[in-house]
Amino acid sequence: MFEIEFSQQTTKVKQLANAIQDAITIGEYPEGSALPSINDLSKTCRVARDTVFKAFQTLKESGVIESTPTKGYYVATATTQILAMFDIFSPYKNDMYHALTNNLPANYKVDLYFHHYNKKFFESIIKESIGKYNLYIIMNISNDVYSDVLDELDSNRVLLLDFGKFEKDKYAYVCQGFDKTLYDCLMSGAELFRKYKKVTMVFPESSEHPRSCIPYFEKFCDENALEHALITRENILESDVNVHEAYLIVKHSDLIEFTKICRSKGFNMGTDIGVVTFNDAPMLEVIENGITSISADFKKMGSLASEFIQTKQKIQTYIPTKLIVRGSL
Repeated sequence: MFEIEFSQQTTKVKQLANAIQDAITIGEYPEGSALPSINDLSKTCRVARDTVFKAFQTLKESGVIESTPTKGYYVATATTQILAMFDIFSPYKNDMYHALTNNLPANYKVDLYFHHYNKKFFESIIKESIGKYNLYIIMNISNDVYSDVLDELDSNRVLLLDFGKFEKDKYAYVCQGFDKTLYDCLMSGAELFRKYKKVTMVFPESSEHPRSCIPYFEKFCDENALEHALITRENILESDVNVHEAYLIVKHSDLIEFTKICRSKGFNMGTDIGVVTFNDAPMLEVIENGITSISADFKKMGSLASEFIQTKQKIQTYIPTKLIVRGSL
């Protein structure tokens, strides 16, 4: 029987439906087995019969349970419970999440968390999730260092996303490259960069973007005889932004400040000054004449994650990263 401590965060109907679905997910009620009656659940959970009925109706509409006059309510389809843990919320991660979830059948339930590079939180969520989920879609804390807490999960049930410059052959993964990939993207636009007398990379110390890409930025500039510099402070200053120079900006928040400074100085992007940022997003198409970006295809990453969820086939691939040229370069 279910014993639920109801909270105020959502309706009792929703909480009861989730509790029933969770019990089905962990195998307490196998496919085809009978569920407790409305009367039994009403007494056990101390809720109105109508609350139980509505919870059952919610699960019927999603195809998880069925009912007949003779069998009552029973499990129609086993539910697949998925833990998805991303690093931070951003427009491109939102695109990836929707690509992951849009085509999943109704009996697939995804719980989404963001670890915000907090190791303690990341590890606690992983440990608390053991036994509760069928599959795990995880963005690691670091691109360069493997998180040992992942060893506590069944590697056959894990898909690593985005980060992964470490030994990971036992896992399925869909990752993006950062180091030589950056160099290749810059080389593909070398002629555009040569319009400018200097290239500056704006890479704040607090950024979680892999720092191992910096030598590849320097390698590109050296091979193309481009004067270059690195700004690592947290705020871009008006004095940092100069005409006839190009800028490679890691954080979108710095891009916004950079755009304001260009407007205040009367610089036109793509002619007076050049700029490239990382990780494409819809807003980059409409800012100024369009902002050039270096980006993996996050929608593709999400759709491949969705395929893994539904087929359970082990995939191990890197998503291509491209220089998306717009008016700003």
